Amino acid sequence: MVINANFGVGESVVSGEAEPDTFRVTYTSDQGRSDIFSIEERVCGSKQVQYVVSESGTVGKQSVSGSSVFCADDETVLALCQIGLELERRFGHPCDIEWAMCQGQIYLLQSRPITTLTQETEYELLHEFDSALAMDQELLSTMNIGEAFPGALCPLTISVVVKQIEDSMVNWSVANGLNVVPNLFRLHKVYCNHAFLNVHAYELSNKYRSSLADRRMMELALAGHVIDSMTDEVIRAYHPARPLLTRLYCSWRFFSMILGKREKCLVHEQALDKLTVPLTTSCAELLEYVNHTVDISSQVVKDYMPATAISPVYSQVLMGILTKGKHVWEAKHYTDLASLLACHINEVFSAGVPNKLEELSRLIHSHPAFAAHFLEISIESGDSFLNSKKTPAGVREAYQLFMEKFGHRGLCELDLLKKCWSQDPSQLIETLQMMVKSIATGHNVDARCYSVQEVVDGLQCDLTKGQKLFIKFILPKAKKAVNSREEVKSILVKAASKMKLGFWRLSELMYNQGYLPSPELLFFLTVTEIKDVLSNRNGSLVNRAKRRRKIYEKQNSMQFPRFNHGYPEAVDTQQDLKSLEVETELKGMPVSVGEVTGTARVVKNLSEAHTIQKNDILIVYFTDVGWAPYFPMISGVVTEQGGLVSHGAVVAREYGIPCVVSCHNATQVFQSGDTICLNGSTGVVRRLKRDNDL
Repeated sequence: MVINANFGVGESVVSGEAEPDTFRVTYTSDQGRSDIFSIEERVCGSKQVQYVVSESGTVGKQSVSGSSVFCADDETVLALCQIGLELERRFGHPCDIEWAMCQGQIYLLQSRPITTLTQETEYELLHEFDSALAMDQELLSTMNIGEAFPGALCPLTISVVVKQIEDSMVNWSVANGLNVVPNLFRLHKVYCNHAFLNVHAYELSNKYRSSLADRRMMELALAGHVIDSMTDEVIRAYHPARPLLTRLYCSWRFFSMILGKREKCLVHEQALDKLTVPLTTSCAELLEYVNHTVDISSQVVKDYMPATAISPVYSQVLMGILTKGKHVWEAKHYTDLASLLACHINEVFSAGVPNKLEELSRLIHSHPAFAAHFLEISIESGDSFLNSKKTPAGVREAYQLFMEKFGHRGLCELDLLKKCWSQDPSQLIETLQMMVKSIATGHNVDARCYSVQEVVDGLQCDLTKGQKLFIKFILPKAKKAVNSREEVKSILVKAASKMKLGFWRLSELMYNQGYLPSPELLFFLTVTEIKDVLSNRNGSLVNRAKRRRKIYEKQNSMQFPRFNHGYPEAVDTQQDLKSLEVETELKGMPVSVGEVTGTARVVKNLSEAHTIQKNDILIVYFTDVGWAPYFPMISGVVTEQGGLVSHGAVVAREYGIPCVVSCHNATQVFQSGDTICLNGSTGVVRRLKRDNDL
């Protein structure tokens, strides 16, 4: 420790005008029982200037001839050391302390952390949560996971949700016979707080889960296209192949483990519904509740993965029939598969959000005076307005039922930092107001529902009568599997929303009790760090959370290529814009058939969604349930991300509107106002006219 001292008021020391006395002290701890201090050096300063306080209360500077007398004795120095050590232990970091002594009493005037001793650099904070690579050419991708986790993630989400998903996937792969070290084998990687799929690990896990699995079907489901560079030879180089009998056994294990998982998730949902954030002022009690919620969520994630695995199996069976077992897959096979998945058998669970919102908007519109008032209110007061007694009973009940069933949904549903609709209804209110304004929600395409027979009769592939009969038999099961997947995903999101409610309540309580300078900072701590802050009021962790929060904006602005060999490199989205502007046609994967010509509406984030007009063709990077309310208004969808069973594909099929996914650079090539033709059967998106063309 270093102690500086001078006679008079401390301005002479702080300003550097005087040379103060300096004491250098070392200390050792006697196994935590006592602290032993030793004054190693005493330097008597000249002390030629000092500040004194006059009787009137003003501070004046005096010049003195200097002094060879120390202004603090050893007893005072050691007392100051003891105080400094206590403050360091309480705050969790070394402190720069301003002090004074009057009539033998020590007073603390100010204390601030010394942040320059062990402060992390910006580079270290940017890469603090980065995952290690197993090899330099490990293929990382934003496919699929970019829809669940768009943008950068806060440290709390990484330490809870990403860890839950990763642990579940690794443990399930190991249980299915994959011989790897769990702590080294990771299916998900983090880089600059962005989440990536480890394509090598996913391909390997898929290959070992079932010897019958065709890796191309998994790639279609996740990426929207076949990954040509990911061959069997590449996968074997990542992990040696295993004997056929072992892989057959793994296939049996795979199918046996997925049975009954949906029912287990429904049981978990009942446990989630019983959870209520306790009305307590004790941070310790609330943290205990949050930990219990995290435990239940972990069980949901554990059963969610196998519960959703059956859906791509049925898709592979259908594709096998359409291709007659041939290795080459043609455009007509993709189109027919999309047609089969779009046939009407039962409503897919995820389509319930836009359907119920459309019903609610029509109900509001049926009361003209009330609807006019609803459109005039602010989005912040919309929730209380719809719940007020002045609201028509039918409208109020419909809104409350919607929030009861879907209030746990929202934008970036698995990110703990982003609030769900029940926490922040303003975004939902804004969407509802827009839907009421454009209540005539007809489409430019034929949105009628086609039966199984009609779809089978319209297939392009030349099939035998027996093959068609088998398709009719398997198709209801495939559709049921898709619906089950969306239903279980809703339970997963509900688990995340329960954690959000608990963590946000804890953040407010810690803010009110002085643990945090702002509630949001809790989400820039890990779970372990939250416990440390509560136990020790660790100020250094709070300071680190502040710096993480600041660097988060930079991380969130980063964009990465869909596929990255080794550590990803952020791209400049404007770099190739001029070369892309000359493009008039792009091709992606058709996932919902039909053809439509209309006005393009390029929306790069949900905050711009209010620009969507009736019958626009929506062009976005990806969609999640936050975009669902806009599906009744649009006539087609184009996404850069997505696969066969991504959110946009599933809901578009339910609404009977054309949809093309995995259409790279669509948000840059096309502009809002362009006239485009979207062909959901061939996957081609073509610009016919630019908005500023003469």
